[in-house]
Amino acid sequence: MTAPTVQSHLSAQDVDEVRALIEQVTAADGTPPLSEHVMLHLPGGGDSDVRHLLVRGPEGLVGYAHLDVTDQVAGSSAELAVHPRARGQGIGRALAEELMRQSPDGRLRLWAHGDHPAAGKLAASLHFERARSLWQLRRSLTDPLPDVVIPEGIAVRTFVVGRDEQAWTELNNRAFAAHPDQGGWGPEEVLVREAEPWFDAAGFFLAFRGSDLVGFHWTKIHGGTSHGEHAHDALGEVYIVGVDPTEQGHGLGPALTLLGLHHLQKCGLAEVMLYVDESNTAAIRVYERLGFTRHATDVYFAHTP
Repeated sequence: MTAPTVQSHLSAQDVDEVRALIEQVTAADGTPPLSEHVMLHLPGGGDSDVRHLLVRGPEGLVGYAHLDVTDQVAGSSAELAVHPRARGQGIGRALAEELMRQSPDGRLRLWAHGDHPAAGKLAASLHFERARSLWQLRRSLTDPLPDVVIPEGIAVRTFVVGRDEQAWTELNNRAFAAHPDQGGWGPEEVLVREAEPWFDAAGFFLAFRGSDLVGFHWTKIHGGTSHGEHAHDALGEVYIVGVDPTEQGHGLGPALTLLGLHHLQKCGLAEVMLYVDESNTAAIRVYERLGFTRHATDVYFAHTP
């Protein structure tokens, strides 16, 4: 087996190879092995200040890992993928060991999307501890949905490109101030998503009290005929729902969630999914009342020297 090579940037050919690898892994495992953030930044060769680990065999790229070393508080974060035909050959272990060596202080958070048993065994063998779980919940859209009841004094409209980015970013960061992934965004995080084929302002709902933006529901559609990048039927997503802390507890979050579900249902979708942290029991209860059930789990394992 060829040892992993480490690069600070991916060439256009590298990007094509990584994307092909991710498609093969996703088809085999039923879930993408890399996060949305990583995939969004691949076309440009990856974010700055990240490291790419690649393993190539006679038939091309068989292993890839992405390492982000920018979080000095929580430590480095990584994700990896191994081609289905190349598993059982030590490639995953070689990537994980190189990721540990590349981490500046030895700390490493390693994500396993889909909570595959093999990932758990590898993590345990390298003395990682299970640290966090992210649940994927799903709900049928062929079943009836409750009516939407918008709280008194709230007006709702859809997102306007070129006008709402800054206000949305400020609200998002207030709503998710303590969230490890969603907080601390800048307008550029919106712009990069606006450039994606799936972006649709008609499915991005903003709630106002007077002139103040106080809530939102950003929906998303994966695959199908909407942009044809996957082979599966189109799947809706409750992408992000956020409410200003001053408005929480008054029913705005559930109302905006339902508004987005009705929109996705009108788009002709049969099913919708969302992600929620296992520890966020209040949100899980809300989603369960709306008919969602757990479909899959993403886990990150933590290594501390």
